[in-house]
Amino acid sequence: MTIGIDGMASGLDTGAIIDGLVKIQANQQVLLKQKSSAASSLVTALQGLNSRVSSLATAAKKVAEAGSWAVTKASSSSDAITVSSSADAKPGSVDFSVTHLASGQVSLLKPADLPSTFTIVVGGTSHEITPSSAHADDIAAAVNELSAKTGVSATRVRTGTDGDGNATYQLQLTGRSGADNAFAVHPGTDTSAGTAVASAANAVVKAQDAEIALWPSSATPLKLTSATNTFDDVLEGVNLTVSKVSADPVTVTVTSDAEAQRKLADELVSNVTIVLSEIESRTKVTTKTDDAGNTVVTGGLFSGDSAIRFLTSDVQSALTNPVDGRSPSDIGISMDRYGKVSLDKAAFDKAMSEDAQGTMAMMQTVAARVGEVAERASNAKDGTLTTKITSKESVVKDLGTQVTKWDERLAARRAQLVAQFSSMEVRLSRVNSTQSWLSNQIAGLNASRQ
Repeated sequence: MTIGIDGMASGLDTGAIIDGLVKIQANQQVLLKQKSSAASSLVTALQGLNSRVSSLATAAKKVAEAGSWAVTKASSSSDAITVSSSADAKPGSVDFSVTHLASGQVSLLKPADLPSTFTIVVGGTSHEITPSSAHADDIAAAVNELSAKTGVSATRVRTGTDGDGNATYQLQLTGRSGADNAFAVHPGTDTSAGTAVASAANAVVKAQDAEIALWPSSATPLKLTSATNTFDDVLEGVNLTVSKVSADPVTVTVTSDAEAQRKLADELVSNVTIVLSEIESRTKVTTKTDDAGNTVVTGGLFSGDSAIRFLTSDVQSALTNPVDGRSPSDIGISMDRYGKVSLDKAAFDKAMSEDAQGTMAMMQTVAARVGEVAERASNAKDGTLTTKITSKESVVKDLGTQVTKWDERLAARRAQLVAQFSSMEVRLSRVNSTQSWLSNQIAGLNASRQ
């Protein structure tokens, strides 16, 4: 281990001298670190751009698909009709009136009329009920325990007052809606004997299906029934839920969703704008004045990059070049002299109203072209941006290795300089010691001669 003697013999600040010499040699490492930082920033910027171009490819693929434009919305002429539609819904309309609403059977029973075991029959299936006691609450609990199977629930309701002024109660049994869910309650387990204590015939509310009449003004309306108040697929992909009986015709209409279609076009242009804006912000040249008053011009990370320049040109061309001799500006897509793209929504709506099929076809073609450009750049395997990122990441890695090697080289150089200066100090110390001894000897000789 080398021991440093900092200027003990020479009087020099050998530590500062060593630091200065190492710093001079470290200039090369500083340059490498600057290059590594710049390369890392470029990789980050390219990754961000690649992510946005990939999103553009996804959006363009969606807009290019004909199915994406088959969006519809359903509406009803009555607030009493709720309409829901799926992606399969097709434009059309239907008139109907509401004849009945669906209801479930409601029956009232006196607990005293029920033996220790009774049977609920629903749809031909028997279910035996054995309450823990004859109390109304225990009977209701036993019925409710099997309600998932029977569809019948029970609760205690007040139905009057006896001669002593005490409240009297009965059991209310309620079944699921729909005529097929009517039920009967038989005392005991033999449902073939005796009379049911509760049945569809003596129900407070009878079980029935909801019913609508299609084209009610025609000579032979077509009647549809449903166990619930919802009718599925009355129009393809359209479900109706009725909430009020009405003899007046109700019209349900399914039309193309112009707003959703406009949103598709806007989504494509917006994603293109995001990509082009990202490129512009990373290419923009900045000007500033340094401490000496000189003007310093600095290009953006993408400045001068031919691959980025070609990508910009390809995206702009794909979006704005003519389709079969017709300019996309005819349907509202345009680009100004600064390269900024936009969608004139009023012009797009006008084009859709005049020629919906032609406008959608043009949008699909434009989107397909933009998608091809975006996919070619961002493809995870061999996209131009992907390969560029991989290449730059390799550069960053190589520069990092060089910086690390310089750390080792500078550490070795410092150790060498410390050893050299320490050796110099030791030798100077010996010389100084010898000089002092000689001086003392000479002084002694001179003294002895006197």
